[in-house]
Amino acid sequence: MYVPTIGRFIMNNAKHLVDQDHNDAASDATHVAIIKNYFETSDLLRRGICLLNAGVYAPAAAMFQKAIESGSGGDTATMRLSACLVGQGHLQEAADVLGDVANDSRHAVTAAIRQAWALSGAGQPKQAIHVLREAIRQDTECAELHYQLGTILTTLDRNEEAELRFTQALNIDPKNSEAMVSLAMCCGLRDAADEAVAHLQRAQSTRPHDPRIGLLLAQAMQATHRQGHAVQVRATMPEDPADRPDDDVLATLAYLVVAEPEFVDAFVSDAANQFDERVYVILVRALEKALETHAESAELHHQRARLLTRLGRSKDAIDEHEQAVAIDPTCVRALIELGKLYQQTDREADATTRLEQAVEAGGDFADVHYILGNLYRKQGKVGRARSAYRRALLLNNGYEAASRALETLAI
Repeated sequence: MYVPTIGRFIMNNAKHLVDQDHNDAASDATHVAIIKNYFETSDLLRRGICLLNAGVYAPAAAMFQKAIESGSGGDTATMRLSACLVGQGHLQEAADVLGDVANDSRHAVTAAIRQAWALSGAGQPKQAIHVLREAIRQDTECAELHYQLGTILTTLDRNEEAELRFTQALNIDPKNSEAMVSLAMCCGLRDAADEAVAHLQRAQSTRPHDPRIGLLLAQAMQATHRQGHAVQVRATMPEDPADRPDDDVLATLAYLVVAEPEFVDAFVSDAANQFDERVYVILVRALEKALETHAESAELHHQRARLLTRLGRSKDAIDEHEQAVAIDPTCVRALIELGKLYQQTDREADATTRLEQAVEAGGDFADVHYILGNLYRKQGKVGRARSAYRRALLLNNGYEAASRALETLAI
C-alpha cells in the first residue's frame, strides 16, 4: 500500500531524528524538509490528475513522474523491485519484499510466496510456479497467491495465463489494486490500450494517492489516442493531506513530538514562514493525538498552542497555553506566549500578570521586560515602566526600542 512521503520517510528515520541533539540546526532542517516534501509531492500529484482529466496526457505524465521522484513513489511495482534485488544476488530480500505484501497473513501462504520467489531468483522459475500452484490447490480463494503466480508467469512471458491469474485475483478481491495494475500491463502487451485504461482507472480510484498509477494511466491514455480510440477518463482526486492525513503519518508525528517536543520549533520559529496553513493543520492534529496519551504534558499543550497561534486561532491558543500553565505554573514559554496573546487581544491586566509570573519563573528576558514596560505605561504606572525598560537595556544594551521608550517616558 502506498504511504504518503512524510509517513514513509519519518517511520524509517524516526529513531535517528529523535537521537539527534535538540539544538542541532541540521535536525531542524531535516524536519522542515520532510513536511515540505510531503505537501510538494501531494501538490504535484493533484496537478497531474487535473491535467489527466483535462486530456493533456504528456504534461500529466511528466507531473506524475515528478511526484514519483519527489516522494517514495509507492510499491506498485513489487515484481520489478524483486527483480532488481535478485539481480544483485539478494534472493532472500527479494522473497521478503513479495512476502511482506501478502494480504493473507497465514504462515503457509507467506512461506509459499517466499519460497517461490527465492526459487525464481535462483533461476528455477518452473519450481517456483509449482510451489504456488500447490499452495493455490490448498487455498483456492487466496487472491494473493493468484496474483503472485501471475507475476512470476510474466517473468517467463506466459502473459496469457498471467492475465487469467490476475483476473482471478480480482474476482476474489475486487479491491486488489496491484492485480488491477498487473492486469492492465498484460492488456498493454497485447495492444489493448482501452482495456488497460479501464483497469488502471479502477486502480487509480482505489489508490488515488499513488503517483505511479497516475503515470501509468496517463501513458495508457496516450496509447489509446494513438490507436484512434476515443476513450475518456475521469481520475479520482485524492483528499488533501491536511484534510485527512494518513493515520500512520499522525501516529509517527505524535511519537516524534512526544519524544522531542522541540520538533515543532522548526515550524513555528521566526524563520519558519515558508509553510502554508496545511502544515500547521496536520501538526495540530498530531499534537492532539499525542495528547490523547500524554494529557498532562505542559510542553505538548504549549506546542499545540503555538501552532494554533500560527493558524490565527488566538482564543484556542490562549486556552491551550492556560492548560499548560495549569499543569506547570513555571512553564516560562507558555507564560510569555500568554502575555503576548493577552496584549494582542487588549487584555492588559491579564497580560501583565502572566508576564510577571514568567519573570518570576525564570523568564528574565529583555523582550519580556520591554513588553511589561509598555503595559505598565499604558496603565499609567510610569515608575514600573521605567524600571522595566531599564532592565531590558541592562539585559540587552543594544535594545533600541527599549531605549527609545525610556527616552520618551522621561519627557
